[in-house]
Amino acid sequence: MSKELILTQTVRNLFNTIDTDDVLKIVGNSITCCGKPLNEGEYKLLTAEATNFLNSRIWKVLSKDVAYRAKEAMFEKAKTEEDLTAGKMCLYVLDIIKTRLEQISKLK
Repeated sequence: MSKELILTQTVRNLFNTIDTDDVLKIVGNSITCCGKPLNEGEYKLLTAEATNFLNSRIWKVLSKDVAYRAKEAMFEKAKTEEDLTAGKMCLYVLDIIKTRLEQISKLK
């Protein structure tokens, strides 16, 4: 067991750390969440929600808004390297969410 894993497990309750058992995992056409496989109903609901959300107007509006504000922060308002990094991180998080929604929506 690695030193980082031992440390994470030791302070988990103190700092509410998130580890690999807490995240949504997709292996083939199987989904687990919080270390437990989703039942058929939960699975179907999750894939339907992901599909609906990706196709929703609110997602399109919010994702464009976040991308615009991140690019504005990087290219128009940035004064330091940290400002550029913050804007890039916003775009990175937006991409993570979009990619995960796409992965879930494509499951059958």
